[in-house]
Amino acid sequence: MRSLTVYISGLFGPDVAIHSDDFPNLPSLNWMLSKGNYQTLNSSSASYDLCELFGLTAKEENDLPIAAISRLIDDNQPSEGVWLRADPVHIRADRDGLILIDNNQFTISQHDALALASDINIILKPYELELEVPDPYRWYLRIKDDLKIRTAPIDSVVGRDILPFMPSGDGRSNLTQLMNDIQMTLHDSDVNKKREQEKMLPINSLWFWGYGALPKFIDHQWSFIASDEILAEGLSMIASTPFNDLPDKYSGIKDTNTNYNGLLVMNAFKKFIYYDDLEGWLEALIIYEKNWFSPLRDALKRRELDQLNIKTDINIINLCKSSRYKIWKKQKNIYEIKQ
Repeated sequence: MRSLTVYISGLFGPDVAIHSDDFPNLPSLNWMLSKGNYQTLNSSSASYDLCELFGLTAKEENDLPIAAISRLIDDNQPSEGVWLRADPVHIRADRDGLILIDNNQFTISQHDALALASDINIILKPYELELEVPDPYRWYLRIKDDLKIRTAPIDSVVGRDILPFMPSGDGRSNLTQLMNDIQMTLHDSDVNKKREQEKMLPINSLWFWGYGALPKFIDHQWSFIASDEILAEGLSMIASTPFNDLPDKYSGIKDTNTNYNGLLVMNAFKKFIYYDDLEGWLEALIIYEKNWFSPLRDALKRRELDQLNIKTDINIINLCKSSRYKIWKKQKNIYEIKQ
């Protein structure tokens, strides 16, 4: 059995009105949408969806330990202790509330990230905490005491009002106060003053999420994993599963002539949902139609692939090598499903 699961959060684009005539020609994707069997999903976090593909599910009172998992790759060694992601963000006040803007909308150098962290660490010292900045966009706090909190994954908050997503649990007040103190420090930072002078978004807050310790074991259920997402790389390491960076096209996937159960995680579409980027989404669809959807359809038709599962944030679409013969299936396209 040669089976491939493709996880593409954001495949069906932003919630923006578009006329059917404005869609590009996507014959292979539309063929798969027409021939597949559907299971409806209701997802709020791509990070949590990805964890579930490795058998990790969150309990109502706990986070999934995404900080420890991603730090495993950022620090290139096992993450002892309990960790919290403290990602740099920009919070914008508008009529819809306090809107979180992530690094899809700004850049920051490692030099400036370390300078900001140094300012913050001054106020963290009395708490016996210290920010670690192995990557300019992923910052970490090692937590000594159990905070008893539940946080919201950043990918469920981007582009939205942060107030409904603030930390909950017994330790929420301490974490909220810490966030407020950090915001005041960032407001006075020389780095941010320079960024504003240069018409760049200031880093005016941190978003805390992904609290927990590194899992000791994850079921080994995938033969190989390819992704452009650091969380997938961390999960694959814990699961002792071969990992490769996602190639530019399907032809870059190796070992396709043997039996396997592979997982591809594609991260390119999420940002178009966050910021209602209709033009960027349509351009990405054209590229993926050529590089991925068309070759995947051909692999099914040539019986080089026995099973294909496409998982998005709204559904799972299952296809097999005999899907081409399901002539009774109603013709669908991405425009109809998006509606």
